[in-house]
Parts: sequence; structure tokens; C-alpha cells
Amino acid sequence: MFSRTITRAAPAALAVALGALALAGCASGDPLDTSTGGAPGDSTITIGNQAFPESELLAQIYGQVLAANGYDVEYEAGIGSRETFITALQDGSIDMIPDYSGNALIFADPEATATSPEDVEAALPEALAPLGLAAAAAAPGEDSDALVVTPEFAAANDLSTIGDLAGLSQAITLGANTEFEPRWRDGLAEVYGFEGWTFKAIDDYGGPGTLADLLAGAVQVADIYTTTPSIAANDLVVLEDDNDLFAAQNVIPLFNSEILTDEIAAIVDEVSAKITTQTLLELNARMAGDDKPSAAQVAKDWLTEQGLL
Repeated sequence: MFSRTITRAAPAALAVALGALALAGCASGDPLDTSTGGAPGDSTITIGNQAFPESELLAQIYGQVLAANGYDVEYEAGIGSRETFITALQDGSIDMIPDYSGNALIFADPEATATSPEDVEAALPEALAPLGLAAAAAAPGEDSDALVVTPEFAAANDLSTIGDLAGLSQAITLGANTEFEPRWRDGLAEVYGFEGWTFKAIDDYGGPGTLADLLAGAVQVADIYTTTPSIAANDLVVLEDDNDLFAAQNVIPLFNSEILTDEIAAIVDEVSAKITTQTLLELNARMAGDDKPSAAQVAKDWLTEQGLL
């Protein structure tokens, strides 16, 4: 697990490096420099993120703290589906990516049945190991799949749970990321009797395109993650997953297992412990504000508030 070494520069080497930088007139590392950060080391931790704002924010949060602890950090933005970023982790294109516990478990072990946060986290090490992956401790904060409808559609069809959709199946178009259909169609049929629906792929992770289609009636049900500000902003109704089909989705830093040393784990675990669901909601709302601050800036502000920078 620890064969690939990521080291920080020794003080003497760091002094020489800083002197060379000063002679060259280079600027010192800053958390808002999204290409590198921290002291130079023998290797670089490359952190990826999926193509949605919360993932970019989490990448910056973990990356800036690692940089502040002396690691060289680079970012690889806008990686697509889980299939793509798992391959990138395995081949070393990236070393770490923020992910969500339940989806990581289901990808690694499609037969997994754990759904509670504790059971999902406990099952992850054994499931991830054959893929050459490892997860640090899960954050208490969770961003789960949620099937949502407009308040008008909920009222017209007396909807409060996912099971209430069963009688409407043939009339429903469900909008979600491409990976949603193969992952959840059978489960929705088996657990809730919700089957026969039409699927529309909208690959923005419950973002503006998904919201626009839902509000316009192009889809009647959408998969929008629970910490997305648009849910509250548009009074959307989250249908209760009362039979726990969707596994817990706590934030996890997911690593190539050769990268995750005890030292790195200790650093990211301290950060994860402070990431609650309310934190995710508040930070996502900041990013969606009128001034549209960058993920790097929002991450820096929050880490400073938490005393982590």
C-alpha cells in the first residue's frame, strides 16, 4: 500500500529551492495557485475532480491543505464518469479524487448490499483493494442521489415517496447522468415497483440543464444531489427513499493505494472531519452566489475559517 513514496522537501533542500526561486523572481506558492502549491517535493500529488462544482470545491479543499503541509499539488479538472476517473487513478494519471462512499462501493462491488454510512465505510477497504484503490476516512457530510419533482407535480399526483411513482411509471421521463440508468433501473423496479419509465441522459450531475428540463416539464423526475442549492431555491420536492435503495454517500478522499501514506491520511482525515452536510450546503450556496467566486477562493476562505490554513 505504501510502496510509492511521496515526500516533502527537507529543510535544507527547501532553503536552496526557495533561494533559486527568489533569484528567478518567481512567486511563492499560494492556495489560489491551482497548478501547484506548497513546498517542492520528490513527486507531485495530482488531484482530480468530476465535472461539477462540489467536486471541484472538494478537490481544492483537500489540495490546499496538502499544499500547506508541504506537498506539491496539481489539479486535473473536469474528469467525467466514475469509469473514467477510476481508470485515471489506476494508471496514475491522477493520485486522488474526492468521491462518495456508496457509489464507490457499488462500482467496486456491484453485489454490495451495505447502505448505512457505517456499513458502507466498513465494506470499502476490501472492495477497493483489488482495484488498487484506497479511501481515507469518510466525512460526516453526505451528498446523496435524490429523486426530485416540482411541487406542482407532487401535488397533482400525491407524491411523497419514490414508491408513489410506481403507478405513474409509463408516463414518467426521468432525467439523470448517463450512469444512473444502468446502476439504478433494476433496483427501482425491484424495491419500489417503479419501472417502464423513459430515461433522458443529462450529464451535468443534477446541474442547470437537469433543473431546466425539470422545470420545463421535459422530465418529470430528476436525480439531483441533496446538497444542490437549486432544491431549496425552487421548492423542489425530494421523494423519500423510505426503503433505503440509495446507499449512503459520504464524502471520501479516494486514492491510488500506493499514494495513501499514514501521513497523508492524517492530513486529509482532519479536513474530512469538518465537512458536514450543512458545510456542503453552505459552500455550494457560496459558489452559486451572485459574485460566482472560484472553487479555489471558497475553499481557501473556508479552510481559513476552520483554522486549517
